[in-house]
Amino acid sequence: MMLFLSIVLWSGFAFLKTSRLSSHFKRNICNFIGMWMWFAGLSALPIAAAVSLHFTIPLMVIVLAIIFLGERPGPSRLIPTFIGFVGIIVILRPGTLPINNSALLVLGSALSYGGVAIYTRSLGATEHPNTTTFYYQMMVCAFSALSMSIGWLIAMYLPDETLQVLNFRWIIPNTADIPALLLLAISGTLAPYCLVRALVHAEATIIEPIEYLRLPISAGIAWLIFDQATDVWTWVGATIIAGSTLYMTRSEAKMAKS
Repeated sequence: MMLFLSIVLWSGFAFLKTSRLSSHFKRNICNFIGMWMWFAGLSALPIAAAVSLHFTIPLMVIVLAIIFLGERPGPSRLIPTFIGFVGIIVILRPGTLPINNSALLVLGSALSYGGVAIYTRSLGATEHPNTTTFYYQMMVCAFSALSMSIGWLIAMYLPDETLQVLNFRWIIPNTADIPALLLLAISGTLAPYCLVRALVHAEATIIEPIEYLRLPISAGIAWLIFDQATDVWTWVGATIIAGSTLYMTRSEAKMAKS
């Protein structure tokens, strides 16, 4: 929040005004749930596999749009969506590997972020990006503080060992955690801001392929820092997912121009 305010406060407080507070609330509930699931799943899943599964967010958007918005997508969206979910199966390989809770948490995170994308699309018609970002920062801070407090109360008065598996037990960060937390705060603030600014200067069809650089970068960092190797099936599944979403994005861009 401090990082974000230091970027935008020079232009005044006009970005605080909104007539769609309930939409911001719904968007950020999805955002908080997605973030919580992402952190929980990432803690026990290889980084490259988690990032690959997160590439399904555009596919989740299609599913949610059909269910909640009543959209009727054509073959150019349905076929890539189906192919993308085949990529998930390639990564998870059910029957060969056990599908653990971490993978399901990451997929749940992608589904939640799909909801975020739908609300963002709606809010983008009326809200300035700074307004959406401010209410995201503020509400996620509030939701995090509330969940932390509930977790502390549960851990204090219902000391059940199974709660540790669900990450309810609050742990005070120590000095060694500060650099990682600062890096997370800085990158987590600058990344969405840079993305919004990039979309001002270039079309989504140009920006979208850059998103898939996350996989080789994440795989390289995982190998260097955590000594995590990435198996060939993760790369194959990620290629299927990325290819299907890129095809869908570009075909929709062509349809919009025609």
